[in-house]
Amino acid sequence: MLFLAVFCGFLAENQREHFVEKKKEQDYIKLLIEDLQADTAIIHDNIPEMKQYERGLDTLISETYSYLQGKADTRLMYYTYHHYLRNWIDVVLSQRTITQLKSSGNMRLIHDKKAAKIIMGGEVFFQEFEDRTRMYKLRQEDASIFGLKIFDFKEYQKANYNADGSNKPNEDGFLKLTYQPALNITDPVYLKEFAARVGYYHNTLDAYISDLQATIKGIEDSINELKKNYKL
Repeated sequence: MLFLAVFCGFLAENQREHFVEKKKEQDYIKLLIEDLQADTAIIHDNIPEMKQYERGLDTLISETYSYLQGKADTRLMYYTYHHYLRNWIDVVLSQRTITQLKSSGNMRLIHDKKAAKIIMGGEVFFQEFEDRTRMYKLRQEDASIFGLKIFDFKEYQKANYNADGSNKPNEDGFLKLTYQPALNITDPVYLKEFAARVGYYHNTLDAYISDLQATIKGIEDSINELKKNYKL
């Protein structure tokens, strides 16, 4: 009888531990789904603005070549340079759940093979995404710094500083100028190289947007798979 009592207690304890671990697994999957849903919303929110930046860069390239023909609106050149080239959009995705699972050693709790594959794939994705983001920012920085020699910062201050010295956030003061602001450098070779660097950044941004659009489909498929397997 004593052996039976001990054995039954052992079974009950095992059952309790199994229940606790199952609950933890469910909680992690729910957190992961929340992260993925938040990531989808972030990407959806940012893509339209990034496409607007692409159009702004197109205008900057076009106006730079028009300048070589004596036809450019330098107000538009200044505006597109400062607003669309010197700024960038940060897309920050959540690694909360994957980081928690990895740092706590709780990957052992994830018994569903497809869920484990999604989590491990997510870790690889984040590394690749960070690499692509670094390239995107490097291209932006390269063209932006090159343009500093072309555009006179004094013109930026005149167009975009308020009377109290604060900066106008939209940087659209250039479009309201009644004159054509001069460029610091007008050398055709330099301007063509600037246009090329802007073009390289534009192409990198375009590829980045395509990657984000493809990511949305992958994330949505992962969410559906997790909900199905865990009956959520």
